[in-house]
Amino acid sequence: MLGFLLIATVPTAVHLLPNGGGPASGSTMNTSPTVITTSVLPSATAGDCVKLGGASFNVKYEQVPCGTGTHDYTVSKVLGSQSEKCGEAPGSYMKYHAYSGRKSVNICLIPAFADGRCYRFTTFSLSGEVETPPCAGLEVLRVKVLTNTADKTACGSSPALAYPDIKTTYCFTRTG
Repeated sequence: MLGFLLIATVPTAVHLLPNGGGPASGSTMNTSPTVITTSVLPSATAGDCVKLGGASFNVKYEQVPCGTGTHDYTVSKVLGSQSEKCGEAPGSYMKYHAYSGRKSVNICLIPAFADGRCYRFTTFSLSGEVETPPCAGLEVLRVKVLTNTADKTACGSSPALAYPDIKTTYCFTRTG
């Protein structure tokens, strides 16, 4: 099973690793998404496009127009509480938690990979961003995006992630 191992190393630092046949062989999938916590309360709706930036101590959540290629994540759903699950494969999601006083919001985020683009999943990131290096070298994967389907078997033997929330499947192939 391919998922993303999202490891919180400090309260909001994130390390993304493809798993289940990806370069991080031998690792196991985290069963709960990483929680990024800030004190700014964004409003969110399923389908919104989001760009995360800033550093671990000050993660910036910015809603951006979809279709411009500037977003890193898509909102899967807004949860009623922090204990709710994001999906069937929770390690494939990132959970964004923001609070201000007694109010809070819990948002499930799906990574937004671009078709044909390469990503390095072993680079430590303080904001949840995944490095996009040239398509060569170790630990670099090229992504094929299949829209209007959430079926990992459509990728054949390649590692895959499928998101029924957005009817998208990501197929991963090694470049090095």
